[in-house]
Amino acid sequence: MRLSKVVLTLMLALTTIYIIAVVYANANSSYSSYRYVVYAAYKYEGDTPPTEWYTPGELGITEVYEVNIRAVQIVVDRQKEPFPLQLECPIFLYKDEFYIVSSRWVTFWPRSAKWEIPTGVALGATWILTGAWFLKRRKRE
Repeated sequence: MRLSKVVLTLMLALTTIYIIAVVYANANSSYSSYRYVVYAAYKYEGDTPPTEWYTPGELGITEVYEVNIRAVQIVVDRQKEPFPLQLECPIFLYKDEFYIVSSRWVTFWPRSAKWEIPTGVALGATWILTGAWFLKRRKRE
């Protein structure tokens, strides 16, 4: 019974540290502040190249995340945004392809740190294994 208490205490400590780390990482993300906003943009599908287009820097775009072959998420610094991008829906050039900013709010799969999901899965699996081990030991006694 003493070993199971040690294992349970260790699991509680690791889970608490994990939860605190995830909350801290998400709360302190620079994109959660009021200065940055994330918009969706889709590939421009017009027949001819657009006559008026911008570079990402001209629109205040600081980062571009590729979501799939048709869509990207753009992180925009509101202090550098020349005009409301969702109202104007400008076209910009990124990696030799044209994209148009979406007028609608679109939420894609959340961008979490690479360690959050695997660590959470490992902790969950360990909780399940620890619970099965504890129940097995309890049935023996």
